[in-house]
Amino acid sequence: MPAINLEGQTALVTGGTRGLGLAVALCLAEAGARVTVCGRTEPELLPSILSYVSADIRNPDAAREMVQSVAEANGRFDILVNNAGGSPPCPAEEASPRCIDAITKLNLLGPLYLAQAAYPHMARQKSGSIVNIASVSGIRPSPGTAVYGAAKAGLLNLTQSLAQEWGKDNIRVNAVIVGL
Repeated sequence: MPAINLEGQTALVTGGTRGLGLAVALCLAEAGARVTVCGRTEPELLPSILSYVSADIRNPDAAREMVQSVAEANGRFDILVNNAGGSPPCPAEEASPRCIDAITKLNLLGPLYLAQAAYPHMARQKSGSIVNIASVSGIRPSPGTAVYGAAKAGLLNLTQSLAQEWGKDNIRVNAVIVGL
């Protein structure tokens, strides 16, 4: 029996089809939550206790539509785990505007779009939890991935700001800083 009981709650885990995101999604499901994972490409295999939706979180309309569809399908929206992210190695002096835009949208703007989409549901319920998966690159120098490090530093600031703004509505916003 899991130490946490999430029976009746609904969760969305971005980037939840593999790696850390999949592990988080499975833990939430084992605790009783109805869990939807998203990615840009549907995985060949996905445990039957998880639902899948295809979405590009860098697109604000797609993020909003995905959150809305999960909320409508489950009658509520309780947990958002902003796990999708990453970056190829990219020295700062070589980073093209297109590369900078893509990395920033995936690691900072996507989580913001999703949090904005989740907020009305959580505020109406007077409860919710948003967990942003950050990186040690956001708190220390990140040579070779400076744009990624800057986006993750922004995500940490966003987390603190939203926690203060939305705490009045009993919405918890936290970050988990992970590393290799």
